[in-house]
This record gives sequence, structure tokens and C-alpha cells, in this order.
Amino acid sequence: MEAAEVKDLIDEAHERERAKHRPAGHHHSEDSEEGGHGVKMSTAIYISVLAAVLAIVSVAGSNAGKELMASAIEASDSFAYYQSKTQRQISLRLAADELELLSAGMPADAQAKAMQRSAEYRQSADRMEADEGKNSRKDLLAKAKAAEVRRDHAAAQDPYFDFAEGMLQLAIVLASVFAITNRGFILWASRGLAAAGVLMAVDGFTLILPLPFL
Repeated sequence: MEAAEVKDLIDEAHERERAKHRPAGHHHSEDSEEGGHGVKMSTAIYISVLAAVLAIVSVAGSNAGKELMASAIEASDSFAYYQSKTQRQISLRLAADELELLSAGMPADAQAKAMQRSAEYRQSADRMEADEGKNSRKDLLAKAKAAEVRRDHAAAQDPYFDFAEGMLQLAIVLASVFAITNRGFILWASRGLAAAGVLMAVDGFTLILPLPFL
């Protein structure tokens, strides 16, 4: 619900209340108008605060969802590249073993070339494991595991923000209903939902208290 819509609802409700009390006398009408203005102001401020908190929670939930997708893709790509490197490494070592076996019955020159090529294959395979560059097997594996950690963290946060957003939206709706009906129990229900939504959002940011149903 937009802020302008909430203001219109509140103004309309209190205009009706002022119309009911006008025949009762000038002083009573002024007191009613002042009291109505105070309730209208406090309700508008309350709804504005809820809307601001809801905006923060919505952004946090959206960011968690984006992080979940991006990290899942990064982890998948890194593991695929890691497996490709591993298969290439195994192929090089198998080729080196095969050359060494075949070189046993070769002439000396051919045997020397085969052994040299075998050594080159083994060096290439070892570099895939030991290189400190961003494409080494070790770094690819570390990158994939780090992406998995970020993915799992975002996946844990996301439902908290979803529940918090829903509770805050309901709290705003109930606050708007209170502005029209002036029923106290509706306001308390709104406050209860707002408090639960804020606590759920804080838990989503910190994950201090894991909830079993999420």
C-alpha cells in the first residue's frame, strides 16, 4: 500500500468521525478534532516506519535471492572446471605411463624422445595440481567450496526475509484498518505482527536462532 493511499484512508476515516460529532457542540467538536488529528498523526508515523522497515527487508530478501542464484552458478561452474582439469590430469598421466611402457622395446633415440615426452606430460599434470594461479585445481576447488558456503548462507537467510516481509505487510494492512475503524485490538494485532516481522528480519541477518520450520 502506497503512503498516499494510507493518508487518504486515514483522512477519510477521521472526516467521517468529525461529521458524527459536529452536532454535539463546538467545544466537543474541537476536542474530537484534536484527538482525531493526534491519532491520525501517530498512525501515519507508525505506518511510515513499518513501510521503511519493509523496504529494507525487501531489499535484503532480494539480495539474498540474487546471491543464492549467483553463488549456485559459480559453484557449479567451478566444480565443472575442476572436474575437467582432473580428467585432463588423469589423461596426461595415463599417456605418460603408456609412453614409458612402449619405450621399452624402442631404439635408444626413440626411447629417449618417448621418455622426454612422458616427462613433459607428467610436468603438465603436476602443474595443474601445484600452480598458484586462479585456474589451478587447488584454487578451483577452493573457489567452488567458497561459493557453496555463500550459497548455503543465502539459502538460509532467504525464508526469514520472506516471512518477515509478509508479516510487515499484514501489519501495515491492519494499521490501515485501525485508522478506519479505530478498534484497539486491531492496532495491537498490527503491533504484534510488526514485532514478529522485525525479529524475523533480524534473525535473517544474523541467523543467531535457527528456526526448525525454515
